[in-house]
Amino acid sequence: MHKILMALGTCLAMSPLMAATYCDSRGNSGSEWIAGVGVNGATQSSGSDGGYLNATGKPPFQLTGQDDRLELRPGFRNAQYVENWGAWIDFNQNGSFEASEKVMVAQGSTLVSAPITVPSGVAGTTRMRVQMRWGAAAQPCGSFGYGETEDYLVKLPDGSAQSALPYSLILEPGFWVSRSGDLGDKLTLVIEQDGKRVLGRNAAGHLRDRYWNNVTGNRYRVWLESYIDGGYKVVSNIVGYQPGMTDRVLLSRDANQGSISPSAAFQGNWAIARQGGEVLRQPAQAGVPLQFAFTYGERYQVWAEASVNGKDESISVPLSFREGFPSRYIDLEVEADFLLRHDGPVGIPLNWVIREDGVEVLRQPTGGAAQLRYPFQQGRTYKVWIEQAVGGELVQVSDAEYFSPGLTDLYQLTIGDNRQITRSGNLGDGLTWVIEEEGDVVLERNAANELTYTHYRFDPAKGYRVWLTRFENGYYQRVSNVVRYGRAAEDYLPLYQLTVDANQILTRSAGTHTMLTWVIEQDGSIVLERLAENELSYRYYAYSANKRYRSWLKAYIDGHYQRVSPVVSY
Repeated sequence: MHKILMALGTCLAMSPLMAATYCDSRGNSGSEWIAGVGVNGATQSSGSDGGYLNATGKPPFQLTGQDDRLELRPGFRNAQYVENWGAWIDFNQNGSFEASEKVMVAQGSTLVSAPITVPSGVAGTTRMRVQMRWGAAAQPCGSFGYGETEDYLVKLPDGSAQSALPYSLILEPGFWVSRSGDLGDKLTLVIEQDGKRVLGRNAAGHLRDRYWNNVTGNRYRVWLESYIDGGYKVVSNIVGYQPGMTDRVLLSRDANQGSISPSAAFQGNWAIARQGGEVLRQPAQAGVPLQFAFTYGERYQVWAEASVNGKDESISVPLSFREGFPSRYIDLEVEADFLLRHDGPVGIPLNWVIREDGVEVLRQPTGGAAQLRYPFQQGRTYKVWIEQAVGGELVQVSDAEYFSPGLTDLYQLTIGDNRQITRSGNLGDGLTWVIEEEGDVVLERNAANELTYTHYRFDPAKGYRVWLTRFENGYYQRVSNVVRYGRAAEDYLPLYQLTVDANQILTRSAGTHTMLTWVIEQDGSIVLERLAENELSYRYYAYSANKRYRSWLKAYIDGHYQRVSPVVSY
């Protein structure tokens, strides 16, 4: 009786997978067979196994629910044959391979590949059946003349965990990856190349990053991890790409026309994925943009697919957007004295939003004004952005700027006519030059041993921004003002250079503007404004060694006073 109860208990404890009895499937592998099976870069090799291989005793393949991919490789004794491929995963774990569980249909005599879409609400470990069959379409059950069937285990992702990921990644042209969240979030950016982890990098200091050692033909996957409950856990979706494949076509969107155009004509399909919905495919017509009835307010990703060597491959980076909502088009800048400026349109209602140490302290209409002066406090950390009301919803329409008075203004940058950047401070200071070209960081260079730097890869048709960073509180943070040059930079270049020496003497470059004025700030309050038209240097008469000072020049231009020099601190 005890043995019967033990056996009954064992049966009750068995998972559906263990209890399931699957249909037989066997071929003849004397001339052709399945030589290798791979999931997300992890592979298992085999040979001619008499028409069937039960590999369920091997470790399971891991599915993530994000950009999973199956690859199958044939083997031949002599001549190669065009084979029919099929693959099924028993997602509902009922012991049968149903039509809805087919994850691959392919044809070819070399390696074939297909994405795996994992349905929501599944979990656990289940069986995957793959089949290579000559002369007829692959079927999950039954005997056939030529080819082979193999069974493997796959571990399904936890559907609830996948849906609750706190961060999101978006793949952009050039294989840049942008993330949600804030600067300072304790995150690790993970890069996987052909199934092997090749990089784990601190992501706290970047909202946008890329891997610089991409190799054409290799497959990459990118995700975020965070240290939680004693171990590193995945906290974002996974994005994947293949240089030389995923960048064949660049997509652009005309929001007014509701169309998406490729940079080059292609034969294949448009893939349209609505957030939380199935992927729809629509045949592409050469030279004709995609027209689709996108639903207002819904988030979409659209990409181009083509058959490459018998495989359906993505040949573009996905275009991500929210229908009816504007892209981030406003340039928001924090000047050296923490004056906020934006270049947004005057006729559209916009709001300034300011968050201090994680708490919102201001949400105020711009009123058509392009500038805002706010009493930012020393030692506080700020996040500032511009938002717009669209369809009754507030939407962020600018990039966010992060700064901290007392840290972000530790060093001053100035720029000369030859694009030479000069920094304050001393040799040996642990600093890094950061060069941004058209929104992409193209150089991070040690600045400890140089007080000046000129970036010689210059294109006058492009816009550049330069700043300094320093490692603070676990990640690299900006510790200087931002200087601009190149395209559309004339509004940001200082009209005067301003320096201060060890004796607190301010010296300006030559030039004449109406009402040119020295401005002296002591411990955050302006204590002097003095005409500077007739003097090239000045020392504040009431200077005190235990006070903190900032100084700059302003001039009366276009009907109002404007700052016309960098801010120097001493």
